[in-house]
Amino acid sequence: MTQTQNSIAIIGRGLAGNLAALALSKSLGADWRILQLGTSDGPLEDSFYGRVTAPTAYNFLRSVGLEEPRLLLGSATTFSLGSHFKHWVGGASWMQCHHSPLPTLATAPLRHQLTRLKLDLEPLLVSAQVAKAGRFAHPPEDPNTILSRAEYGYQFDPMEWAALLDHDVADSTVERIESEVRSIETSDNGIASLALENGDVITASLYVDASGPGRQACLAVSAGFAGDRTVSATTHTAPASQIGPACQIVEATPEGWTSTTFLQNRTLDLSVSSYSETSTNGDSYLVGLGQLETAWTGNCVAIGHAAAVVEPLTPAPMMMLQRDVERLLALVPSGVSMDVERREYNRQYRDDIAHISLFLAALLKSDDMPEAGYWREAQSHQPDERLERKLAHFEHRGLLVSYDLEPFNEEDWTILHWGKGLRPRQYDRTADAMIDTEASQTVAQIRQSIEQIVPRIPPHGLYVTKLKQYLERLAHG
Repeated sequence: MTQTQNSIAIIGRGLAGNLAALALSKSLGADWRILQLGTSDGPLEDSFYGRVTAPTAYNFLRSVGLEEPRLLLGSATTFSLGSHFKHWVGGASWMQCHHSPLPTLATAPLRHQLTRLKLDLEPLLVSAQVAKAGRFAHPPEDPNTILSRAEYGYQFDPMEWAALLDHDVADSTVERIESEVRSIETSDNGIASLALENGDVITASLYVDASGPGRQACLAVSAGFAGDRTVSATTHTAPASQIGPACQIVEATPEGWTSTTFLQNRTLDLSVSSYSETSTNGDSYLVGLGQLETAWTGNCVAIGHAAAVVEPLTPAPMMMLQRDVERLLALVPSGVSMDVERREYNRQYRDDIAHISLFLAALLKSDDMPEAGYWREAQSHQPDERLERKLAHFEHRGLLVSYDLEPFNEEDWTILHWGKGLRPRQYDRTADAMIDTEASQTVAQIRQSIEQIVPRIPPHGLYVTKLKQYLERLAHG
């Protein structure tokens, strides 16, 4: 029996397990023993982490050793300025782009001036215009350059990132046992021990379930799973001779939705439809959407898909995984009792799930839904008072209702509302401090600056190619 104080056993070797193992080993030092259990293959559902990240991923990835040069040279990763929703439910099409805080004009946020002047938002979003033109360049630090207002994440293959991390974990202080969990013995405090297929018995201070939707350890300690619905997912990979735009493309279909991600040498397609109306084939798999009621039960904490599975229509799955790992690092218990850490972890986890669900519900909400099962099921839930409050206040007077520590910021919500055609009926009267001609000229200048700079930015594919050549020269220099 392997037993030690101050030890953490991580169950799973996919993207979530490798992220947690590497982050914990870097953070905790020699006083803690980190074990990782499982085989090298991650769960098939790792593709449901999506293929795009939010800008907040940049520093997090660096903290675990996935610096940008390594991502570009060691995988097919490209840049992402957001997601282009085309022919979405209700007929809307817009760029859900990443953008720095929108300007304030005459003490009123930009959206109020646009409401007053009856103007559109997207032409004033440099990220959106650059992405739609198929171009990309790193935002400069000079705040006087309009491109500095753009923000970016990455388009990536979860399996590639898991492999990069797998290599790093192998070179770290993490102890790996290449065997799956056969059975779990529990006690009043949670997990007492793990029996492995190879005959080993493992005990630890804390168990981290990163095994994906199987969530074997969590279910053993009676962490209730609140299932939402089951969907059918189909993935497809196609070689590409050139790199596509710096944005994922998402389109509604009568059966559900599809997303296309543009990597360095290929495109990745993901199609999601209703399980009840789609027969699975060799390329399809079923995914149960939903979340644990509590992510930390006893001495077992779930992260990633073991804790919650949400649709990858946005960067939300990777945002949740990042927050899970960061929360775990901050709340590793310092003593035998885990009550304080467990309560705080679960409080933050529940808030994150609630806030991410609000954004997804707003994205799926429409008065003109297709009749297929997927869309009926997506609308089958009771209205959420928090979402209704957000929508009502924005439509009434352009007010952005925010809850504590929401993962999606005011720019995300403003772009979503505007993209789906929701317009305030009233505006903040402080916007009247600017006369119409002055306000119109200011808005026109922003638009003109964007129109002038977009043609000067290189195509996304050319930028990635040249940047890789530069990084390779540095590496060989």
